Amino acid sequence: MTAAATTQPTGLQALVAKNRKAGRLDEPTPKQPTRRPQLVGLRLKPAEFEQARQLADEDERPTSVFVKRMYLRGLEAYLQDRAAGH
Repeated sequence: MTAAATTQPTGLQALVAKNRKAGRLDEPTPKQPTRRPQLVGLRLKPAEFEQARQLADEDERPTSVFVKRMYLRGLEAYLQDRAAGH
């Protein structure tokens, strides 16, 4: 294989280059950073974890989803208490 053959785009790259040159394709847009949920560790006593697991099972939810919902409900109550001056 010659040096010229290795520098020529082939396949999909060639097709994209040809269409871009002809004005049929826009330049790619830069990727926007994504905001991923952050992982949080939470320590529960064995009895607390077992209760959370049982309640999650009753709600047919993963334990992690149940615990997050409980956190969000507690956060809402905390913010309401804080706004009320408690």
